[in-house]
Amino acid sequence: MAHELPTRITHDPSLGFTRLPRRVIRHPDLVVGLDARRDDENVRARMYGPAVPSLSGSEHTVTLRVRPGEVRRVAARLRQVWRDEFVALTPLDPAGRPAPGRTPLPYASLVDLTTEPEAELRAALSRLALYGTQLLYDVLLGGDDEELKLFRGFLTDALSSDRALRIRFHSDLFLPWPMLCLPAAADDGKAGGPGGAEDAGGPGGVEGHGGGAALDRVFARFLGYRHQLEHTGGNAYARVADDRDPPPRSAPAVSLNHDTGVDAQGLTLAAEVAAALAEGTDFVERTTRAELERALRDDLLDEQLMYFWCHGHFTASGDEPPYLVLKLTDQQAIDAYTLRAHRPPLDACVPFRPFVLLNACYAGLPGNADLAYLGRALFDAGAGGILGPQIEMPQRFAAEYALAFVTRYLAGRETAGGIAHSLARHFADTCRNPLGFAYALHSGMDSRLERTA
Repeated sequence: MAHELPTRITHDPSLGFTRLPRRVIRHPDLVVGLDARRDDENVRARMYGPAVPSLSGSEHTVTLRVRPGEVRRVAARLRQVWRDEFVALTPLDPAGRPAPGRTPLPYASLVDLTTEPEAELRAALSRLALYGTQLLYDVLLGGDDEELKLFRGFLTDALSSDRALRIRFHSDLFLPWPMLCLPAAADDGKAGGPGGAEDAGGPGGVEGHGGGAALDRVFARFLGYRHQLEHTGGNAYARVADDRDPPPRSAPAVSLNHDTGVDAQGLTLAAEVAAALAEGTDFVERTTRAELERALRDDLLDEQLMYFWCHGHFTASGDEPPYLVLKLTDQQAIDAYTLRAHRPPLDACVPFRPFVLLNACYAGLPGNADLAYLGRALFDAGAGGILGPQIEMPQRFAAEYALAFVTRYLAGRETAGGIAHSLARHFADTCRNPLGFAYALHSGMDSRLERTA
């Protein structure tokens, strides 16, 4: 007769590997991978997911005709075009002087652009779309090889979908994906759908039909308008949450890390953002590097949302690309090594998985800047997602965007990816402002604040 033998587990040889994550993450509709670890080799591209047809059960793969350095240079140029030819655009009269009666630097100082001349706005927007298309299709996916044409066609069909997709770009190349665009004619034949027909307007364009409808077609070419996007890659991939329980809390743990000298005159909605962060939360305000370092050293630190509103500047070390350094009110430099030096090892502290909104304003973005530098350190510290601008963002827009984002995120009903996509569309459709596309999400598409009952 068979007998049930008593057993007692004295050792876990898998070191917890068999434990399932507490949260279930939805798989994206499309994953696009770009392998670019060596600058002397061409980029290798992959894609898979239910949004593209399966090829014999395998993923789509192709070797692109471009090396990482060229892609990074054109991406830096795209960011510069957004700054020089949109944010810093100065309306001129026929004599080439600042137009009388116009708000100085309207696209930097206004959030709602509905009262600005539509032809001027459409020309500027079409120029941004032109260069966003150039980076994606002429530089990254350019070439006439048959396999490259097939890969490009499958990807274009997916990106042109009228249904908003959840797309992950898993890549060693850090690119401003929401600022990239479909070709003007990619959606021809889909009358009334997003991105349909030739948008025209702007250099070399033809006036579209219905005025505002032509502007809508330009907006709809931006990937940030059409889809939820996140960038992952390298060591910055979001870690799977383990099954340890954080300390009990009665309210969401939130922090405001800021420079009180930014907008000291109160010209933006920064005060409203601070009030929204503090309402009904376990709120902490930090204005010095020492306060931030002290918090990072705490092995019980368990913030759910960290908001940074401060100045930053770019610095370089030796031959490395310039990287972003933040400064709070005390003007002491905070960089990636600051975070790494003060954070305990992950296995020596409670789970620390905050969503980080990095609203740092800076001037003079170098063309070869490493925009992922600080984000990688935040992921090393345990961050579950990071949202931040890819260009020198005007303060008024940055504060209004932050207010809308944190208000919705703190409600605990929506994911970060859903909110970022919704806001990009809101500012485009309601305010005719494309700057929401300049915010990029580093992982965290499924991040959602967990509130107690």
